[in-house]
Amino acid sequence: MKHPCVEFILACACCTSFSDFIKEIAPKFPNVETRVYVAGKDTEYLAKYGTVTSSMLVINESEVLPELSKPAILKTFQKLNDSVK
Repeated sequence: MKHPCVEFILACACCTSFSDFIKEIAPKFPNVETRVYVAGKDTEYLAKYGTVTSSMLVINESEVLPELSKPAILKTFQKLNDSVK
């Protein structure tokens, strides 16, 4: 089974706290592959998701978290980590 994956695309400066939070909690969830991209700097995400104008968190390359908040992000990591067990 492929590891669960979380990708965060930082597209605006107001969401920097979310990218910092993700980088902070990611080591606590080693079963969840985590990537943080910065729009305008990183280009790897463009082939998958195209041009992004607002920050977004993508779950398993197919689902977008509808609400960006620290509790929602933490819950996503916990749910994905538990799915591996």
